[in-house]
Amino acid sequence: MNTEFLDSSPRSIARACALLDSLEVVALPTETVYGLAGNALKEDSVRKIFAAKTRPYYDPLIVHIGLRHLSDGDGLIPSLVRDGILHSTLADSKDRGIIEKLCKKFWPGPLTLVLPRGPAIPELVSGGHPTVAIRMPVHQVFQTVLHHLDFPLAAPSANRFGRISPTTAAHVRSELEGKIAGIVDGGPCQVGVESTILKIEDGSAILLRPGGISASDIRACIGFSTRTGITPGAKPEAPGMLDEHYAPRKPLILLPGPIDTHIDLKEILGEFAPSDRIGFLSHAPVAGSFELKRFSTHRTLSDTGDSAEAARNLFAFLRELDQDPFVDLILADGTAGALYAEDDPPVRRSRASGIPVPSRGDAVGP
Repeated sequence: MNTEFLDSSPRSIARACALLDSLEVVALPTETVYGLAGNALKEDSVRKIFAAKTRPYYDPLIVHIGLRHLSDGDGLIPSLVRDGILHSTLADSKDRGIIEKLCKKFWPGPLTLVLPRGPAIPELVSGGHPTVAIRMPVHQVFQTVLHHLDFPLAAPSANRFGRISPTTAAHVRSELEGKIAGIVDGGPCQVGVESTILKIEDGSAILLRPGGISASDIRACIGFSTRTGITPGAKPEAPGMLDEHYAPRKPLILLPGPIDTHIDLKEILGEFAPSDRIGFLSHAPVAGSFELKRFSTHRTLSDTGDSAEAARNLFAFLRELDQDPFVDLILADGTAGALYAEDDPPVRRSRASGIPVPSRGDAVGP
């Protein structure tokens, strides 16, 4: 397949819309990561997404909706029910108030809600569940595309299944050129990690995937805490819940916390053989340590220790170390703990090593 490389000009947006209208799939930028978009209402289009990513059909996708639903005179939920995206039971549900609070505060933005699925959404999109994951991206390019279409877009991250999520168009090209119809370059993603996923059910907010919105911010909005809904080995209810997501191909070792002293780093390096070629990823600069010379490559996520900047760089730097021919394994200094806003962040495992790694990566859905 010939992949068209498009910029974000009006002419290119029109071309991307034409491809999507013809049931092709196109990589689009969001504020979190690049998404692989297709018509969420047409199974033929959705199957192309799964095929391009080599993604299992039981892993759900996120449906992305446009700003017009916020301005609908009847309200957000009635608008989504009328379009068949959400089920009619939500109109009178006790969860409606919680949903509306969250949407008013965080939409458009990096929050995904798992809600009862409406009749217009194919079962394939939801992995066989009676629910659907939906979000309203804030990225201008994605919203411009949605404005010109009369259907929502299913859009997991635009990478091969289980790999590191792409935060630039170049990342998408390196994995999916020749497998998809188009890539729209909207520049680097500004958030850099996936959306937070919440399931709203029976008056509860269940955290299915940590992401760009913190648990503390959600608690402040709805007045009560989320509970974790991740069950190892269970059929995923939403993107990002499988054990083998977000993984670089090389072994990645996540240390329990940041390296604060010269002695810490020296002791850690004693665990490795002199022949091991290690790429080191630190959240902030490591001061006064000659031990850094031991690493083949050292990347710092933020020179000032800023968590937002670190999050924007996380996937890009992981991808860079994963592709470095002079790196055999990656050592991270507790990056997950530094980037998560949650009190007790979950940990995923690298398919390559079986060693704990940050779960705020890849996705399955931006």
